[in-house]
Amino acid sequence: MKLQAFKTEPVFQLRPWGGRAMAQRLGKKLPDGPIGESWEISAHPNGVSRVSGGPLDGIPLDELVRRAGAELLGARVHKKYRGSFPLLVKLIDIHSLASVQVHPNDEQAQRLEGYPWGKTEAWYIIDRAPEARFFSGLIPEATPKGLRSALASGDALSQLISPEVKAGDCLLIPPGTVHAVGEGVFLLEIQQSSDITYRVYDWDRRDDKGNPRSLHLEKALQVIDFGARPKIYRAERRPDALCRILACDLFVIDEIRVSRGMELPGRPSCTTGTVIEGDLRLVSEGAFLDLHCGDSFVIPAQTAARVESLGPPAAAVLTEIV
Repeated sequence: MKLQAFKTEPVFQLRPWGGRAMAQRLGKKLPDGPIGESWEISAHPNGVSRVSGGPLDGIPLDELVRRAGAELLGARVHKKYRGSFPLLVKLIDIHSLASVQVHPNDEQAQRLEGYPWGKTEAWYIIDRAPEARFFSGLIPEATPKGLRSALASGDALSQLISPEVKAGDCLLIPPGTVHAVGEGVFLLEIQQSSDITYRVYDWDRRDDKGNPRSLHLEKALQVIDFGARPKIYRAERRPDALCRILACDLFVIDEIRVSRGMELPGRPSCTTGTVIEGDLRLVSEGAFLDLHCGDSFVIPAQTAARVESLGPPAAAVLTEIV
């Protein structure tokens, strides 16, 4: 039987800047503590999600990739990523300001950490509080010396660009882009399957024992692109249509807003999805998935599907692996 689309069971991650929005907004059953990230679709060893429901229920995603290979990923993607699942899809609740940080590219990750992939990421902003702040990129006059001086004096804000960002916007954050966000932001993050983060500044935050989190300034200075600038994308919202948000050399992100229903043609490679509004039914290969707001799913390569709203108009963000 051809591999069917499937829902995933996430892995929750404690973060000092996290909150409880995923329980309050989505009804997710969270462990105690500040939950900053829900790794919705992940084969990364720091948090592997599992298939939820259906004939493959409970199978870890990394194991499924080993079993299904090109049938799941698509032949070109399977070859390109040497049989590994290359994306990590997260829901993120940033209750207080997350750290100022930067990520390496593939070459830098291999050289500095011995890991095959760096971290290109995109943020789809689901919701933001009026007081929320976004930082992406450094001011044009920033230099390594000036950045060191500002960080030492606790004046990180003087070095950061703060773009205007609205709910529904999507920010592409290439490796080397210094960034931070927080104080009431709920977002969907699509990124390479990498967990390498170099913290540059953490707002003088202390843990419950009074200790600061470690910083990684020396490595950060080896990867920062001082010319990186924020890029903000937004889909042209049309009902019952696949609306492009952005495309890069790693993934293609689309938004769908489903009123009556629509067809999703089979794609050459695997597609991930997360419902960001309302409830959906996804029908493929003679089976269906009922998906609620906050649920995530995977559509195997070459698999066509139909998507229908289960009530008022619903929305989801889809990502095709490139």
